[in-house]
Amino acid sequence: MLVKLIQFLLLVFLILGCNYNPNNSNYSPPSVVWSKSDEMPSFKECDEFNTNSERKACFESKILNMIYSNLDLNEIVVSQKINDTLYLSLLIDNKGNISLTDVENLDKLTNYIPNFKSILYQSIEKIPVLFPATKTNIGVPVSTKFKLPLIIKSN
Repeated sequence: MLVKLIQFLLLVFLILGCNYNPNNSNYSPPSVVWSKSDEMPSFKECDEFNTNSERKACFESKILNMIYSNLDLNEIVVSQKINDTLYLSLLIDNKGNISLTDVENLDKLTNYIPNFKSILYQSIEKIPVLFPATKTNIGVPVSTKFKLPLIIKSN
């Protein structure tokens, strides 16, 4: 008899549980509104600037300088002069790690330096962790994409 009662209660529970409708819930996630007060990714040295435009210029300059200094092109010999601009698409995740997602205009350069893409990846992997972008109205670090020009010139 007890077994039949447990089975009956289990069946009633399953039937009533299947009628749950999440649309009837009163929960609403916080609204995400992008505003000028949101903070872009940054290095500690760039936080001393007061305006967003100064911080952005500092960030872009510092990240490009790090990429240039990490590029190991000393032993590369090319037969023609190179003066190309690549456009790097960078992803900075919500933990501050940076990765290369795409490189525009790379085809011409790989004719001269076939392994340039791997050299570029290695250069970006050496960049230290930075402060991620922050969604200020909810105080949450977020991932951000950037596109930066990288000028490659030979001597």
